[in-house]
Amino acid sequence: MRILLLLTQGFLALNAMAGGILLMVAPDGSMLQLPSDFMHSTLFADYFWPGAVLFGVLGVGHLVGFVLTVRRSAITARAALILGTGTLLWIGVQVMMTELFWLQGLIASLGLVEVVAGFRLTRS
Repeated sequence: MRILLLLTQGFLALNAMAGGILLMVAPDGSMLQLPSDFMHSTLFADYFWPGAVLFGVLGVGHLVGFVLTVRRSAITARAALILGTGTLLWIGVQVMMTELFWLQGLIASLGLVEVVAGFRLTRS
């Protein structure tokens, strides 16, 4: 379970940090080939602030979770539950406010894996 959690957290950390940086550098979404009309029903004029949150909360958060898992910290399971739930909430809001995109399904699945791993670790 620990290896699966490490792979999941590592991937989500890298994905969120890279995506967040690309959105902040090119807030029009062009570096990720995102149409600007994805933001049609959001509070944001462009992708800068969603990119900053993606990088800072989910990216750095998952990096911290990864380190906790590597170190076998006593709070690893709790961190996995929080980060996995946060990922699911992020994707849920994203789907409600933008158009459906294939990557959202992958990220949501990994968030669910993280939640399940967190629950399993709390039992062991």
